[in-house]
Amino acid sequence: MKNEIGDFKYDNLKDDNENDILGLFQESYNPIGLHVDAGFNTEEIIYKQTLIPLTSKGGTVIFRNKFYGNSTNFTINDLSNLIAPTMMRIMESFKNFQTGIQQNPKTYFDQLNKWVSQIASLNFYFVTRASGGMANPVVFEEKTDKRFSNEEWKSNLFFDFIKQFYLISTNFLNNLIENVEFKDPKDKRLMQFYLKQLNSALSPSNFAFTNPEVLKKTVDEKGNNLAKGYENYKKDFEKHPNKLFIQQSKAGEFEIGKNLATTKGKVIFKNNLFELIQYDCTTDQQYAKPMLVIPPFINKYYIMDLNDKKSMMKYLVDKKLNTFLISWKNPDASSRNISFKEYIEDGVLEALRVTCEKTGSNTANIASYCVGGTLASLALAYLKVVPNKYKISSATYFASLIDFEDPGEIGIFITEEQIASIENQMKKTGYFDGKDMAAAFNFLRPADLYWNYVVNNYLLGNEPTAFDMLHWNSDSTRLPEKMHSEYLRCMYLNNLVVKNKYKIGDVEIDLSKIDTPMFAVATTEDHIAPWRSVYQGLNAYNSHINFVLSNSGHIAGIIQGTENKPGKLHFYTKKFEKGKTQDEWFDSTKKVEGSWWPIWISWLAANSGEFKKPSELNAKNFEVLYEAPGQYVKQS
Repeated sequence: MKNEIGDFKYDNLKDDNENDILGLFQESYNPIGLHVDAGFNTEEIIYKQTLIPLTSKGGTVIFRNKFYGNSTNFTINDLSNLIAPTMMRIMESFKNFQTGIQQNPKTYFDQLNKWVSQIASLNFYFVTRASGGMANPVVFEEKTDKRFSNEEWKSNLFFDFIKQFYLISTNFLNNLIENVEFKDPKDKRLMQFYLKQLNSALSPSNFAFTNPEVLKKTVDEKGNNLAKGYENYKKDFEKHPNKLFIQQSKAGEFEIGKNLATTKGKVIFKNNLFELIQYDCTTDQQYAKPMLVIPPFINKYYIMDLNDKKSMMKYLVDKKLNTFLISWKNPDASSRNISFKEYIEDGVLEALRVTCEKTGSNTANIASYCVGGTLASLALAYLKVVPNKYKISSATYFASLIDFEDPGEIGIFITEEQIASIENQMKKTGYFDGKDMAAAFNFLRPADLYWNYVVNNYLLGNEPTAFDMLHWNSDSTRLPEKMHSEYLRCMYLNNLVVKNKYKIGDVEIDLSKIDTPMFAVATTEDHIAPWRSVYQGLNAYNSHINFVLSNSGHIAGIIQGTENKPGKLHFYTKKFEKGKTQDEWFDSTKKVEGSWWPIWISWLAANSGEFKKPSELNAKNFEVLYEAPGQYVKQS
């Protein structure tokens, strides 16, 4: 900073009286959030406040206030870097929201009158019950809302009242935004998203004095639960400062190779991108065509091999499939220049080569999950242009997006400003920290995936439960700088693949050339790959496609196993017909109880060739590097 900083008039920024806003300016290498420690204000008053820059990389950082002399000290707030670009959009959306109300005030007053009427009814309900009378609640929480499962929320009049007041008020705000006209639908979605964050944060279940379970435990334990909660918070903060990290699964309960990723196998190949695992045969015969599994590289592969009951790898092997799996390396700064091209050529296609050479087959089935499915589709299109000795005979997709026109709520973060901010962060490290992505995904379902753990860990003072799926969810990986930037810009921001405007090197990707038989699975409650968007993307192919819609979410709907508790698992399935809408497809299906895994195996059987003895399939010996689960999956 210079010793003396002059004023700067920013033409596009006005105050409430339409006067130019004065501020400081300085050259910026990245759009950082600054924290003012001292030296602020013309009235010689020392303030401490967070300042949000108004431009992206390469421009000039403009702040709304004046700064003088060399007493102004700044520190960087990493958390601000993530939210700064979005803050401007929130402000713009709120202005548009106000404009919508001004243009149609009847919408506001209709919802306000409804709220006033319900509050009056709530007061009557309170007085009636307080007087010993009987009355019906004004509003009910949803059956799936775990926040109010404690009986005291119903039996205790005080807690019942504040719960209903909260629900009435949140419904008022939700309905108001839903009924206000926005010029840009994205502004409405942005407002809805942040309103959901606000509603979730302000739930009475999140505060010690308005949560009956917390209050009781505080009295019973004389506040020791809060002391334990503070220790839990300290551990989380010290482990990941400024990351909004909260431990979801009990630490030390799981170990890769012991009670996670335990299916027997051998690492037979490795390069700087992946290790290839071949799983041990458990049957006297195997299908001639091998199965190559492509997991996402955002998390570690063992979601496919959690435990004996929910291990897809064990299931495939036990069903006579000669199964191979890619275990991606956890990138570091040295991987910063790895692009999607390398993940296709040196990743998927190299794994295909080794799989086929090992088994003596010229074709293989592939199964892919999440972003692994994006890789698989690009590889299929690539093989239609570039000659290759080895082919893909069938493709299975689990919760995989290829059409990013509507990627769900995560799409509100995908803006030029937000991507520029992420890219500037990656320039410092060479990678994107997966924990930041995990935090973003958690806040798509804040009540279940964030505040639930705040209450349990910090207010109740409990240790997190030992849950393998949540352990995996927090075991994030890093993403190479170049690849992640390409992924955000080419897929999420510009949706280039389905527009036939994406290239891998000099190879133009055209999904319409793909005619490989497909089996695609989506899930009803997926907040990462919404099923309607997954379905829409299938229109890009010229393949025969079996489509399955499973109940539950992005993980539980895929990694479900076959042990079915009555009423827990179900799915809908029918052949995909190009041109039919999602609703038309769904309305023509029937609900099927149980897991979809068996029908997938039946479909695979028809695409996997004849049976052979395992010894006949090992056409070429590969050196065994080490036993599964390998080394890459254990990298932190």
